[in-house]
Amino acid sequence: MSDLEQDKETTYPGLVELLYGVIFAPTAAFRRMSQEPPLFYGFIVFSGVAVLTSLVKNLVPPEVSNLPPEFADILTKAGPYLGLVSIILAFLGWFVQAGVFQLTAEFMGGTGRATGVLTVLAFADIPRVLIIPLQIISYFAAGTFTGRFLSVAGSLGVIIWSAILLVIGLREVQRIPTGKAIAILVIPVGILMGIIVILTAVLLGLVYPIAGGMS
Repeated sequence: MSDLEQDKETTYPGLVELLYGVIFAPTAAFRRMSQEPPLFYGFIVFSGVAVLTSLVKNLVPPEVSNLPPEFADILTKAGPYLGLVSIILAFLGWFVQAGVFQLTAEFMGGTGRATGVLTVLAFADIPRVLIIPLQIISYFAAGTFTGRFLSVAGSLGVIIWSAILLVIGLREVQRIPTGKAIAILVIPVGILMGIIVILTAVLLGLVYPIAGGMS
């Protein structure tokens, strides 16, 4: 093998190449990431998506026509602050999700690293950019069937696309079958729903006797 061929094999793809790969050839792109997770590129992608979506939410006025005037005024004035909070929560959620998925992956026999999971989560967030034109369309077509349909269908499409990218990415970085990658997503959600059901049942069990005694 010549030195030129070795250089080609060892050259890591740039950010644009990785973005193109995740969109059009996700399996190959995430498989390449699994060898050396580009966490810095992931940080750039995640930051860009979070800032862009938050910025558009602030630029596009919220639908407040059905709210009382006092609440509508508060919501309008709090827009920039809510945007900043959403960015902070997005980053917290990024790390929390990565930790949960990494622990679940280790339980499922995964051999990847947490940096790989963080990178996968960031690049799997790319479809969320499509929320931007959907928000603009929904604003100008507010109250119409077309606006509601595009909003619901588009949001559902973004969620499904992101989930597919996440499954592919987890499968590649953790070196596990597709079924186990799906389980990594499903198990934490199932546990969370179970906790919510239990807490709700406990709360209702505490409230009903008190309400019965007051009646």
